[in-house]
Amino acid sequence: MNTNFLNTLRYVGKNKLRLLRYLARTYPSPAYLSEIAKATNLSIQEVKDMLLGTASIHQDDKSLVDLGLVDIVEGEGFKYYRLSEEGKSFLDFLESQNVKEKLLFQKNGVKTLVRVLDTTLSFAVNLALLNLLKLGLEYGVFHAINEKKHYADALVDIPVRNKVLLKTMLETYTTLGFAETAFNRIWGRSINYKLELDIGSISYLTLDVIPIFDRMLEFVEVSLNSNSPISLMDFDKNAEFWDMRLNSHLTRIYRTIIKEVGGITRGKRVLDLGCGSVSPEEIGKIVGYEGVYTGVDFSHNLLNIAKRRVKRNGLDWVTLKEIDVQKVKPKGEYDVVIVSFLLEYIPNIQHVISSAVNALGEGGKLIIVEPFRENYPGIEAWEFFEKLTKEFIKFPSKNEIIYSLESTGRTFRVEEFGKSVLAIEVL
Repeated sequence: MNTNFLNTLRYVGKNKLRLLRYLARTYPSPAYLSEIAKATNLSIQEVKDMLLGTASIHQDDKSLVDLGLVDIVEGEGFKYYRLSEEGKSFLDFLESQNVKEKLLFQKNGVKTLVRVLDTTLSFAVNLALLNLLKLGLEYGVFHAINEKKHYADALVDIPVRNKVLLKTMLETYTTLGFAETAFNRIWGRSINYKLELDIGSISYLTLDVIPIFDRMLEFVEVSLNSNSPISLMDFDKNAEFWDMRLNSHLTRIYRTIIKEVGGITRGKRVLDLGCGSVSPEEIGKIVGYEGVYTGVDFSHNLLNIAKRRVKRNGLDWVTLKEIDVQKVKPKGEYDVVIVSFLLEYIPNIQHVISSAVNALGEGGKLIIVEPFRENYPGIEAWEFFEKLTKEFIKFPSKNEIIYSLESTGRTFRVEEFGKSVLAIEVL
């Protein structure tokens, strides 16, 4: 990352950025002051101040020419202005997909990124709860169980075709306290649900989780109206959806946390269990040709996406293996093993944790990122939607992971980062 550009950001506000983007559109042609002013809805004097610096600019400010972002082109009695090569690089820097999380880290470090992760995951649980209530209202579920009713009768009375998924939905309502069951009967309860969002936390949300959860709601509605169970969130059949999720701002945030907490730098040896389609390129670039990156995933189509990206970037040191992580027997010692949003698909967590720890040498780190269920009340609502992926079981608890670690017989130190990240160092 260009640290000079981080310093430059101090001097480039909203209006200067608007001006630079206009010059980027006209490049390589230069522009007059009057043209720039008209296109940016600024006065000629404001444009002149930003380009050249005048007495009206604060003494601690810098002009775009002083910053090297704009070149002056001399004409016949006129001055024109054109975006410089440095200016183009600066705009590229701002548009790079990782700049937001990198700037966050520069400012406040891992602590801020962890807060973003935890706040967004809590928001995701609330989104799932609201969507689940919406389904109940839309399909008349709460009306159907307004009074005690035999479970089988309730399933018949509610007008959806996919009774298997409906039964799972009713079970989820019961778990969340929206309904009760006893002696094979079910009835609704008063719903006392309060959504609280601290105003100070709003700036820590990554809002691209909203379209993802909207999409999952659409998938559930299609499934409820299908005569037979269908898997609309299959890793291979709908790899594009999963690639979209893995490219979200939230996932980039937690991968940045992994890189920082795990100390992943050039020359490191990294094993990524359940690597998906994005991590191989992203982390492969960081370890460089002096390092090793091994990504393991059972999804053929997600790995194909990853392979195309790796090939495009010439990352010859990246190895991708299409295999179930439960069958992995790592060879050699790695510096870092990554397990992120994986354990919810694993029947035997202990086996995978043991394999991960065995892949590490002394001082190696296992980084686990999950919404640990004891930290997220109501997570069962989120799990209902994730069950459209047939491999999904449930999100793990932190205690399950600690127990699995203790069963390895290795000596380790665990450091917690917020509600969703564990860093385990093998001693």
